[in-house]
Amino acid sequence: MSGMKRTLTVRYTDFRQCPNCEGRGDDGASWRPIPCRRCKGRGRLVTAVEVEDSKTGKLPQESYEFTATGEVYLIDFDLEDGEELEVVKPE
Repeated sequence: MSGMKRTLTVRYTDFRQCPNCEGRGDDGASWRPIPCRRCKGRGRLVTAVEVEDSKTGKLPQESYEFTATGEVYLIDFDLEDGEELEVVKPE
């Protein structure tokens, strides 16, 4: 084990307005504004993502999938025994 922590950095590179709430981030009811269920109150959806690995560099798009809310799922990603992984993603 090298003692260094492997880091994955997630960057959201493109967005679109949420069609459900039309970018407001809520359900539109002034008397009880509830966060939009689709965008979770952000008013926008993620349409493009980049993932960079501190060990191998930028990952190809075929090696991960993502949702419109920004959740990233790695496909066939292996760690060496005892290797630690830290994921850094935007708020």
